[in-house]
Amino acid sequence: MSEKQNWDELYEAASREVLRWRKKHKRATLTEIEDTVDAEMARMRAQMIQDLAMGSETADLRSRVKEERPQCPQCGRPLAANGQQRRELVTEQEEGVELERSKGYCRHCKLSFFPSG
Repeated sequence: MSEKQNWDELYEAASREVLRWRKKHKRATLTEIEDTVDAEMARMRAQMIQDLAMGSETADLRSRVKEERPQCPQCGRPLAANGQQRRELVTEQEEGVELERSKGYCRHCKLSFFPSG
């Protein structure tokens, strides 16, 4: 399944949930409606962020040739892959995002970090 199809399904599920909630809360205030819509959109947003981050070229440094790897910010040398590690992050809307990405390592500077991208 492509990301677009998955995101369409997430949108449809969020829409159904908001409509189901609205049927139960016919006298909801505008603030309550806004909060409900925001909560559903935050879940969809977190999944989109996770999908995009996992699709990044830096998600798995092992699959990239040395010359195409991100560079060390201190010395400019290509990073080595330092294993795949799982990270759990939280979005601004307090939704969880799980990433499994390569940790980069500079053999010269001895820096180890998750490259952006």
